[in-house]
Amino acid sequence: MNVSPGGGQSPSFVVCGDNPLVHQLALQLITRFADATVTAVLPNRSGSYVPQLEKLERVRILCSERLDESALRAAGVDRARALALVDQADVENFHAALRAHELNPRIRLVIRMFNTGLGFRIRRLFSDCVVLSISEMAAPSFIAAALGEKAQDYLRLGERTLYVAAAGDAPPDRVISGLVGGPDGISLRPPHEPVDRVLALAGRVPYSPGARRRWLNLLRYLARHDLIRLLLVLLVIIATGCVLMVLIGNSWGTAVYETLLDSAGAAQPEPAREPLFKVLQLGVVFTGLAMTPVITALVVGGVLRAQLSEYAIDPARMENHVVVAGLGNVGMRVMEQLADLGVPVVGLDYDENARGIALARSLGVPVVIGQATWEDTLRAVGVPKARALVLLTSSDAVNLEAAMLGQSYRDDLRVALRLSDDDLADRVQRSLGKAVVRSVFQLAGEGFAAAVVERRVIATLSINQATLLVAEIPVEAGSALTGMPIAEVGSSEHTRVLALQRTLGDALQWQPAPQTVLVEGNQLVVVATRTGLDDLLERSSGTVVDEVTGSGARDTDGSAEPDAVGS
Repeated sequence: MNVSPGGGQSPSFVVCGDNPLVHQLALQLITRFADATVTAVLPNRSGSYVPQLEKLERVRILCSERLDESALRAAGVDRARALALVDQADVENFHAALRAHELNPRIRLVIRMFNTGLGFRIRRLFSDCVVLSISEMAAPSFIAAALGEKAQDYLRLGERTLYVAAAGDAPPDRVISGLVGGPDGISLRPPHEPVDRVLALAGRVPYSPGARRRWLNLLRYLARHDLIRLLLVLLVIIATGCVLMVLIGNSWGTAVYETLLDSAGAAQPEPAREPLFKVLQLGVVFTGLAMTPVITALVVGGVLRAQLSEYAIDPARMENHVVVAGLGNVGMRVMEQLADLGVPVVGLDYDENARGIALARSLGVPVVIGQATWEDTLRAVGVPKARALVLLTSSDAVNLEAAMLGQSYRDDLRVALRLSDDDLADRVQRSLGKAVVRSVFQLAGEGFAAAVVERRVIATLSINQATLLVAEIPVEAGSALTGMPIAEVGSSEHTRVLALQRTLGDALQWQPAPQTVLVEGNQLVVVATRTGLDDLLERSSGTVVDEVTGSGARDTDGSAEPDAVGS
């Protein structure tokens, strides 16, 4: 274990991981707070981000291969205000969180997890915990780039997407509130008031084509493919030969038997048979021989793979759609949010077993298997007529090459690509000009920092220069929220209720009925301004009885907070 000098002995924050997000998060924290210190726990100093981390003031670096109890104690977890676990291994992060909670039961835990379903369930094991997905946090920026929008007005919440839309564009039953900007920030208005923009919650209807659509798609495919049409013609010729054999005096059984043998190339010479039979036999034999290369071409070329599926549209014939290349963690999040928003999308990946393939099928999104740097593959996904090309593969080289190839098709094609290195992303952005280049770690840094320092905040939504906070609010015993209808909780211009959880671990009830009465143990998911969240947190706190005076007092967090810079 190696501890470098610098920083205090009792850091305010601890960050553990081995990726550039450690640097981004440390930078956000020391920038936001004037006197806070950060301890970064790394497995080693070999990461490309470490030199940048070493230049930061008030940051202490500790190296440990394992996040065991001794490493967490050395990092000051037992005295820290918050711990951020930002490694990519879900189970290891959970294990470290359990250790940290035993050392400091009141510490705020911010855990990175791709499996948000698991994260949703483990939060009840800790007193103050938020689980974030870096792919979900990065997705809105790529979506905004693909759609040509400056604001990242999309946020993934469980199985829903919270988004900003023009008034009238969102279904009325999905509108949460109207949005009005002003000198004091943004305010939330009732859905029925006339406004320019609204905040809406997109739902998802699983894609399930009926039997009739499946047959129509199959017939459309058969009529469109040249080799399939040729194969059908050859089959019709063989069937005609079978019928003619019946007409010259053979039984149906004998005719089918002779036809199958002849088409398979197993015909036996029969000199004694009539001339017409010999002609039919030769025709069927040569037709069967002609079928062999056709079938081989279909199988070897992989034409039948995935194209005889439920997809209703040939991607190459689509227009004004978004192509998402790389259906890994980030790619599948971008794809599902675009689908939720009603944007036509086509997936592309070289691996037919990629994580996002199954999701694409459930959404009805067509997928092409191929390499993004191949010109024929880009044509197969319809890049020449696409609205945007979003490159999210795990290879920086593939993303760069595909971006340049995509820009060669059209000058007005929007290209957004992911790069793993923050500095490289900045330099490529300046070089490529029109393309939008992003590092997922840069995009996630601000959101993770907000989760570390904001009590109960699980996500943020930026709207122009204002920020809305999404938070989980527990209804504690003796709080002012107990017995209150949901309509009264979200009636101000600062707060709206998105979902209700009856008890910890239960499924979320989205857009609960306004007349629902809150009881102890409920938990709300709300979207609010800073003013609205502060007010709601105060009202949600329960009362405790002072053992000396017997008087009631508000139960507060009790943790000391550093002074914020510019807050």
